[in-house]
Amino acid sequence: MKGLRETPVCSGRGSKVILDIALGFKLQATIKEGLYCFTKSSWCLQTSRTRSTEEYMHAALNFVEMANRNTGNLEKILCPCKCCRNMTHHTSKDVYEHLVINGMDPIYTTWFHHGEEPTAAQKPRQVEMSEAHNLYSAAYARDADHLEPLDKAREDNFAKELEDAETPLYSGCENYTKLSAIVTLYKIKAESGWTDESFTKLLASLHHMFPRDNAMLHSVKEVRKFLKTFELCYEKIDACVKDCCLFRKENAQLENCPKCGRSRWKVDAKTEKIVTGVPAKVLRYFPIIPKFQNMYRSLEMAKDLTWHSTHGSRDAMMRHPVDSPTWKTIDAKWPSFAADPRNLRLGLATDGFNPFGDLSSTYSCWPVMLVTYNLPPWLWMKKENVLLTLLIPGPKQPGNDIDVYLQPLIEDLKFLWSNGATIYDKFTGSTFTMRAILMWTMNDYPAFGNLAGCTTKGKNACPLCAFNTFSQWLKFSRKTVYMGHRRFLPLSHPFRKKKSWFDGKEEKGKKPRIMTGREISLALKDFENDWGKGGKKKRKREIEDKEMWKKRSIFFDLPYWEKLPVRHNLDVMHIIKNICESIIGTLLDMDGKSKDGLNARKDLQHLGIKHDLHPQDRGTKTYLPPASFTLSKAEKQIFCKRLFDLKVPDGYSSNIANCVDMEKLKITGLKSHDCHVLMLQLLPVALKGLLQPGPRNAIFRLCAFFNRLCKKVIDSEEIAFLEDEIVETLCMFERFFPPSFFDIMVHLPIHLGREARLSGPVQYRWMYLFER
Repeated sequence: MKGLRETPVCSGRGSKVILDIALGFKLQATIKEGLYCFTKSSWCLQTSRTRSTEEYMHAALNFVEMANRNTGNLEKILCPCKCCRNMTHHTSKDVYEHLVINGMDPIYTTWFHHGEEPTAAQKPRQVEMSEAHNLYSAAYARDADHLEPLDKAREDNFAKELEDAETPLYSGCENYTKLSAIVTLYKIKAESGWTDESFTKLLASLHHMFPRDNAMLHSVKEVRKFLKTFELCYEKIDACVKDCCLFRKENAQLENCPKCGRSRWKVDAKTEKIVTGVPAKVLRYFPIIPKFQNMYRSLEMAKDLTWHSTHGSRDAMMRHPVDSPTWKTIDAKWPSFAADPRNLRLGLATDGFNPFGDLSSTYSCWPVMLVTYNLPPWLWMKKENVLLTLLIPGPKQPGNDIDVYLQPLIEDLKFLWSNGATIYDKFTGSTFTMRAILMWTMNDYPAFGNLAGCTTKGKNACPLCAFNTFSQWLKFSRKTVYMGHRRFLPLSHPFRKKKSWFDGKEEKGKKPRIMTGREISLALKDFENDWGKGGKKKRKREIEDKEMWKKRSIFFDLPYWEKLPVRHNLDVMHIIKNICESIIGTLLDMDGKSKDGLNARKDLQHLGIKHDLHPQDRGTKTYLPPASFTLSKAEKQIFCKRLFDLKVPDGYSSNIANCVDMEKLKITGLKSHDCHVLMLQLLPVALKGLLQPGPRNAIFRLCAFFNRLCKKVIDSEEIAFLEDEIVETLCMFERFFPPSFFDIMVHLPIHLGREARLSGPVQYRWMYLFER
């Protein structure tokens, strides 16, 4: 185009070509709308090729001139390009360049930031919808133009219930309808833990307090029956009490478990008779496809689900999983899936909890939740966007048999990958075939083993080192420990030759290679899963490679699972908590928490290492020489006093002083977030000037590692440096701390850097959200 020239501009990632305004090419004072060759609505649809045409540039110039004119010719105006999104101010020239390079933000259709008044059709209408109608829309609504209509009898029945629900609570009541009042009260009952009996008494009292013609229900039974009409759909699936199978598909008509023979129905505890028709155990499955359909029926949500497509990182920093190599690997391996930004990327998490809130109860209920990574950072972790998919009943945890309960979810995920679901997109006003991929799972370490199908204790407790895990049994401490971190160092590192600092041997081993998903899948190809807790199992292992595997995980039924770089994430939250408690317990020599003691010193003597710490017999007593990590009583008082007197801003953390016992010099009752704050920031402050330099520096380095690992924005180059640094840090711990200190949680940080490098920031993959 005449009057334009190409100017290369250097950036941190290389050079790119931008279109610059040439000399003599001035902004026109007025451009009539008749000169537009692009309509306003087509701004959002232009590609980099069409944005270089003369027509598009005239339209961009016209926009800049209109914005200057409407804002009073200010020096800078808001930039509405896809990158800036009206968040930053630039000069008119820069705004024009951004529009040509990046294009207009497709969401920004009414230019109210630049002085345009919305038309009557564009102004939002305030439409008040009843609570009953909202519940109806969420549970049953369909788009008549795109999906099949509901059953006529069902709609007629619901219409009657809807009319009844919308009646005022009593004559003259303007604030509450029958439904809104009941929903409000029932929510308070759930949040406050009221019993059914107390709630029934409240309803009866309110019914008598209100005027005679009130619509208030009398009992909790009537409330549940009334709300049942509006509840979101879920499936009740009967299960074997020993977790052998689900009574669905080929087992749907069976009365007894085909494996263990136990009855499908409940057994009366007193008479020991079978109560036919009352299932002994029920799995509740909340189908995910209707939930995704509901998400795309919301205009705002449908818009937010494509946020990731225009907000990728441009400076090599990772702020969101969209910037991670795993996301890019999926795009490269399956370009047809990546072509439509409306396809979903999911993460799965599960953990057990006691629904009764009673610490004396051992009941364990397991919810299985999905999160959607398409959403922006401020929305993906909101509780309304976390999808509950399965509710696995107790009283005992499913353990390795959790795959039995995951079957309906995995089937839907396979369908969404292979076939896809037809969904109406409210934002674009069109129907499309939505597909979904499960990127990874997030769990604490025991649940990690349950989902991955591997052991989390014993000689092969590390699922990443697998059969190359360096483990050692301590005779007197009676535990397996995991050291040998010098193997991960470069071959020329001086630590490899320091015999006296470590186990008395020169390290010549090599860094273990992590097994790929393909290798695991092939190794477990012929593995026969044995579900259920019907008795003691003695599995014969004909192949040595299956020793660490307890099952072939159901996730390998997903066609793409074995090709993902990271399938199961180590939970940073629980790792930090366990390591923090181990360090504090050892430093303060707390009973039951310290990793040092008589048995630990006997293990040193048995192994023939660290001779200066061996126990010494002095008549009837055994003397334990102080170690380099041992705090004197005065140092313990200083350490505890610093934490006791600590004052932090409101909302920064809980009051850690409540956990400090100044008399016994102990710190107990720390929550996960307390340990997080201590390890990342407070522990180095509290230990300043205490301990010997060696162990103190090792602790400081570990705290600095977690501090940089848990940043919201991470640099892949810095993470690569952290991967090397954590190896050296753990070797320093081996030098100063006894072998009994090194449980599996102390070993796992060596793999956290790799997962952050492949999957992005840890806040998208830890358990804080799901534990809450």
